[in-house]
Amino acid sequence: MQVRFEDVTLKFGDKTVLDRINFTLPSSELISFLGPSGSGKSTTLYLISGLLDATEGKIYFDDKEVTNLDPVKRGVGLVVQNYALYPHLTVLENIMFPLKMAKVSKKERRRIATEMAELTKIGDQLDKYPRQLSGGQQQRVAISRALAKSPSILLMDEPLSNLDARLRIEMREEISRI
Repeated sequence: MQVRFEDVTLKFGDKTVLDRINFTLPSSELISFLGPSGSGKSTTLYLISGLLDATEGKIYFDDKEVTNLDPVKRGVGLVVQNYALYPHLTVLENIMFPLKMAKVSKKERRRIATEMAELTKIGDQLDKYPRQLSGGQQQRVAISRALAKSPSILLMDEPLSNLDARLRIEMREEISRI
C-alpha cells in the first residue's frame, strides 16, 4: 500500500515539530527513515499509524485519505523499540491479544498466532512469559503480534536498537525475509 503525505504539519502547542512534509512511499517496499535524534522519524511513523493526528495536511493510503481515520481502522501494525509486551501474558497470549480485541474467535486466534510464531521462528516458545525470553525472542513476539492483524503496512520504530550487534544482523535478515 502506498503512503503519501501532502503538506503534513504537526504542532505541539505553538511548537512546530514537522512543517509541511511531502513524500510518497511506494507500495511493497522496505523503507528506512534515517536521521539524527529528534528529526521526526518516530513522529512520522506515529502519524502514519494514527497514534498522532496531523495539525494540517493530508495523509493517504493509496488514494484513500486516512488523515482522520481511527488507528484501528487503518490496517497498520506498529512495533516499537521497547516491544511493549504484556508481562503477565504468555507468548501465545501476547500474539493473540490484538485478535481478541478484534473479537476473532478463540480457535482462529490460536491458529493465526501459532502461524505467526512459526513464521518468526518462536513457535517453540508459546508457553513462556516475556521475562523468560531473550531480547531477540521478545522482538519476534512483538513482530508476530503486529503481523497477526494482517496489516497492510508494518511500521517498526527502532526495532533492533536493544539488541547486540550479532542479533541485530540476524534480525535484519529475518525482517527482510518476513
